[in-house]
Amino acid sequence: MNKINTKKVKTMKFLKTIVCTMAIITMATFTSSAQSKVDGKTEKFILLFRGGDTHPQTANDSKEAKEYLQSWINWMQGLGQKGILVGGENLQRTGKQVNGKSKVVTDGPFTVAKEMVNGYLIVSAKDINEAVEIAKGCPIFQENGKVEVRPLQKLEN
Repeated sequence: MNKINTKKVKTMKFLKTIVCTMAIITMATFTSSAQSKVDGKTEKFILLFRGGDTHPQTANDSKEAKEYLQSWINWMQGLGQKGILVGGENLQRTGKQVNGKSKVVTDGPFTVAKEMVNGYLIVSAKDINEAVEIAKGCPIFQENGKVEVRPLQKLEN
């Protein structure tokens, strides 16, 4: 890989880490207002972010990286201001998996980088179609990432 492409990859990896950090800060700011607006007429959905390494080794503050970061900040703030952002976190790259009846422990990561879940948000929406529309606004698509949208199971008492 040439120097320019290497620098761009490192920049985007750094940016994704910053974005996830900003998402957590933004989420903390707006979570209480979102929870108060969940009124029983909406459901909760998880948006699983897939694609790319979010834990870079180096930093870069290019104009492109700053613009990408700002697009995430704007999107997250918009969700919070609408009262539909319930929660979310960035996920670390490593972990452990417990498997089967014998409970064998395997070290992660567990999938190829482009399929790895590297963060999530929980949003409230009237139905899955509205949740999908929310997901379509995610800046991860600028980097050819993916968002998986799934309803959260309601537990009955």
